[in-house]
Amino acid sequence: MQHSDKSGSISKILINDWKAVEEQTIEAIKLHHRSYSTEKTYIALLRRFQGFVKSKELKELNGKDLQDFLSYLADERKVSASTQNQALNAIVFVYRHVIEKDIEDQINSVRARQKRLLPVVLTVREVNNIFDEM
Repeated sequence: MQHSDKSGSISKILINDWKAVEEQTIEAIKLHHRSYSTEKTYIALLRRFQGFVKSKELKELNGKDLQDFLSYLADERKVSASTQNQALNAIVFVYRHVIEKDIEDQINSVRARQKRLLPVVLTVREVNNIFDEM
């Protein structure tokens, strides 16, 4: 069994040891001065991703797996656009700082956009009707 060093490189840890990846992710989050709230969120999303990819080995994972996960969150779990974006950021963070594999060029999906709500605006007639009722 291989062990991790201070750099947190996946090549230094057991390649399919999700627990070790989780621990290295926590170290990387702290090293990058992210908040405890971010740490909790990223770890929860990493666990959801692990559950989604099931028995697939870490070294076999790629951008398509992430795209499929994001689609699953949107289509089946009906999560908000901000949750999708958090999931994307969390998994890309793990790939970049723990697994040390750049997958951003493999991600073809566009970041989910939040729905923009139109402001409620009354017509001049509606405003006049309100004033007439006062």
